[in-house]
Amino acid sequence: MNQHVGTGLVPDRTPFSQEVHLADYFNIVRKRKWTVIATFFAIVCIVTVWSFFTIPVYKATTKIMIESQSSFINKIADATYVDPKDEAYYQTQYRLLMSRSLAKKVIEDLDLWKNFRSDLDKNPDASPSPEAEIHPRMVNWYLSNLQIAPIRTTKLVDISFLSPSPEMSARMANAHAHAFIARSTELQHKVSEQALEWLKKQVRGQKTMVGTSQRSVYEYKFEQLGSFSVDDEGVFSIPEIKENPVIKDLRGKLAELKARKSEMVTKYGPKHPKMIEINSSIQKLEQGITDEVQAIRKVIKAELDKIIAFEKRVRQTQGHQTEDTDPSTQKAITYDMVRLEAESDQEIYDVLLKHAKEIGLTGSMEKNNIRIVDEAELPLFPVKPRIFMNILLSVIIGAVFGTGLAFFLEYMDRKIRTSEDVLRRLGMPVIGVMPYDKCLKTNNILSLAQDDSYLKQGRRKGGYAQYYGYDLSNSLIAKLPFTQSSLSGQSFMVESAIAGEGKTTVLAKMALSLSQRGFRVIMVDADLQQPSLHDMFGFNNGKGSGLLNGMNSILSREIREGTLDTWSIDDLFCLIALKKQSGRLVVRCDDQTITAVFEHGRLLHLQNRDNSFANRLGTMLLRGGFITEDQLNDALERNQRTGLPLGYILINSGYINRNQLQGPLKLQKEEYLQKLFSWKHGAFTFEPGGVETYEDKRIYFEDDCTPVIDRLGRMSGSRFIEGEMLSYVKPVNGSNLSILPAGEGKGNLSHPACFALMSKFLTLLKQRFDVVLVDAPPVLDGGNSATPLLSLVDGVIFVIKAGQVSVDLINKTVETIKESKANIVGAVLNQARIEKSYY
Repeated sequence: MNQHVGTGLVPDRTPFSQEVHLADYFNIVRKRKWTVIATFFAIVCIVTVWSFFTIPVYKATTKIMIESQSSFINKIADATYVDPKDEAYYQTQYRLLMSRSLAKKVIEDLDLWKNFRSDLDKNPDASPSPEAEIHPRMVNWYLSNLQIAPIRTTKLVDISFLSPSPEMSARMANAHAHAFIARSTELQHKVSEQALEWLKKQVRGQKTMVGTSQRSVYEYKFEQLGSFSVDDEGVFSIPEIKENPVIKDLRGKLAELKARKSEMVTKYGPKHPKMIEINSSIQKLEQGITDEVQAIRKVIKAELDKIIAFEKRVRQTQGHQTEDTDPSTQKAITYDMVRLEAESDQEIYDVLLKHAKEIGLTGSMEKNNIRIVDEAELPLFPVKPRIFMNILLSVIIGAVFGTGLAFFLEYMDRKIRTSEDVLRRLGMPVIGVMPYDKCLKTNNILSLAQDDSYLKQGRRKGGYAQYYGYDLSNSLIAKLPFTQSSLSGQSFMVESAIAGEGKTTVLAKMALSLSQRGFRVIMVDADLQQPSLHDMFGFNNGKGSGLLNGMNSILSREIREGTLDTWSIDDLFCLIALKKQSGRLVVRCDDQTITAVFEHGRLLHLQNRDNSFANRLGTMLLRGGFITEDQLNDALERNQRTGLPLGYILINSGYINRNQLQGPLKLQKEEYLQKLFSWKHGAFTFEPGGVETYEDKRIYFEDDCTPVIDRLGRMSGSRFIEGEMLSYVKPVNGSNLSILPAGEGKGNLSHPACFALMSKFLTLLKQRFDVVLVDAPPVLDGGNSATPLLSLVDGVIFVIKAGQVSVDLINKTVETIKESKANIVGAVLNQARIEKSYY
């Protein structure tokens, strides 16, 4: 019965997309302004209260300078020496400033451990020594309030301490700096002492090595001089021999004599007196050199004995002995090698001795590379809480967080709250907005009087008439399809996804407004599970007062015989179809009789006894050119003789086929139906029972005559069904507004009989009223009881209660409605919180 589906009332629903503008963000903030305001004030109040009630903390700062210090002590004292110019050196100093051992030292120096005597209170016999009192938690507390901040691109470091007491903060900062300097000085002294001890040990060892080298030199000299030969030039390289003036003089004279001898050898023989004389002089000179060398050897021997005696004393002191040198190896050593080794050992000894003196001198000095630049002064103002800054930040954070929370809630909010949400998220046109009404908060059902007193009361009290009343509903009515196309007699179902969205209230207000504008309106309460429409207008929903009662009364009526003054042909056909009855309906009007054959409520055949069926059918076939006149006469003669149907005779005779017979039979049936539905008086009888069909004698075509019967029924009208239905319709507030309550009784609109009867009701009501508004159960909460009714109406008005139903539920409901091929006219946003305006 959905005759207006697809007539362009509402365009197909498509996802609505729009470009986001800055005004949209402002609208979100304005929409959730109370969330923003509440978050803002909560953060500001919490921060303000905390800032005023928290204990103030003071911060004192001591500035120190850490200079680079590179010395020979550090280089020789530590194999892992770090260059002071390296960044790692300063990072090490910063870590030392935060060390737990330094913190314990300051706690001991200032007797801070006395403030933590919980252990002594529990154990009175415990010794109150600092070592026993310094608990790890005390050190953790100290380090948590200590701040070390190096100043970039400088050698300065700020040492700060936080404390509720300004005196304590300054005292602790200065004490930490002094303790660090003292510890650095102490560490430097320890390093100097360790370096000095190491150097002394090295000097003693090197001194032994020097003595050993000198002994080797003297042993070498002594052994070389022991096997002295004047012709051995290697002996004369020894410094004592080489630099001796006597030996030099004797060697000079010896060289001269040897030169003269070489000259005289050519002149004289060996026994010549001159040769004998010069040889004697040479021997004397050589003996003089030998005697002088032996004298020097004795001196070397004396020095060697001294060195050996010294070594013996050193070995006795160190507890070890020097290994003897291999004589064979010793002979291979040249004097230059032994001399160079001795000189090297001597130089090393001299350097070690020099640095040992330096360390001994610097180690006793109070020099340090760390010094205090500015000592901590008594702070005048607390570093925290910074009340003004905290409040300023709380204002900024509160505004930002509140706005962010509003956007987050808007993003997470899947519920429909405004008409923009309906258009943007559902792509559904909004045909009206019903503002929030406080009356519905206290009363679940808004009672409306049967007269116009509700309007007067609304104007006096400023109640729902201002929001739900006539003026606001006019805008909704102007958007309904029938006002745009000037059509009437349309049915609309007011639906919602779940219960409690106010669809009944919206339907009642729409009906009131339409009736006041001159439309004939009827409200049908098809919510058989929880009917409430009658309560709004003060009607009882008892027995004999509603839709269910009318259905049960009609379906319980048996058709046997009667007159067309009480029953119309449409009533008879409708009841036979509803009850799925089989039998023969005989209708008489004046001297004419028409018999209708039904099988399970479906019309099979019509027969007019006063107008020969055979003659009429034969004439149609003859005029249509399907048979000749001779064939017709032959068939008629056999029909009168045998009584067999004319169509059966024509087909068996081969004059026509089934397809040629179907068209004329259909036209004849429609002609009989038109004639039958035109009768306004007469009598009828119905003979229920099975209908025998003989396929070999009577030919039946399964033509669906329902559209023709419905069309003729609307034209001829109904008497019994319409009268029975209207007997339960009650007028409201004058003649333009009526209501058909749900009534009481057993009934299910999804049942085929009830569904067909409901379709008949709506068809009859649209003929009598301009607008039919159907209140049906919610789509999702109604147990699919409303789904079959969707196809019976011309359009669906979808009611959405603001802030109650999510987009997912609404989309599910819309999909269900679309599956029923129903047309959604638009949405009405109910209980929306909108700003008041004059209009």
